[in-house]
This record gives sequence, structure tokens and C-alpha cells, in this order.
Amino acid sequence: MSDVKDDDIYRIYISPHTNSVEVMCLGMNVLDHDIEGEYSSVDDLPDWVQERLALLMMTKIPPPRDEVDGVGMRVDVDTFWVFRPVV
Repeated sequence: MSDVKDDDIYRIYISPHTNSVEVMCLGMNVLDHDIEGEYSSVDDLPDWVQERLALLMMTKIPPPRDEVDGVGMRVDVDTFWVFRPVV
């Protein structure tokens, strides 16, 4: 995995039935939980998440799991791990 800390990884699940989005931080010591929660659609997510999802949606569905360096990875059809941009 790239130089991403565990606290900078978000699990994004897009419901195939409702297109609603669930965002959960995978880190344990995260100070910044500002994007966690439920969203009505991908359009409601912060721009940096939308941009990363757009790239990851173009990747093949695993196996194997291919990480896009600095962006994240597609875990399955509806689930993605997105890395927070380094500031």
C-alpha cells in the first residue's frame, strides 16, 4: 500500500438498490470524522471523494485487488476504499 496512514482510509459502500452511500472511516484514532455517515447519492459526497470514486469505478472488479496509488482500491462491485488526500 502507498504511504497512506490507516486513519486516512474510508470505506465507501454504494447501495445497488437505492444508490445511497455509506461512508465509514477504517482508522481507529481518527480526529476527522467529518465525512462519515449516510449520503443520498454520490453527488452529495465531498468533491475529493467523488473524484477518487470516479477513477476507481473504471477499475476492474477484483480479484485481484489493484490499488490505485494515492487514490484507493475497489473491493467489490459496490465497495471501495478511498484514501484521503495528503495535504
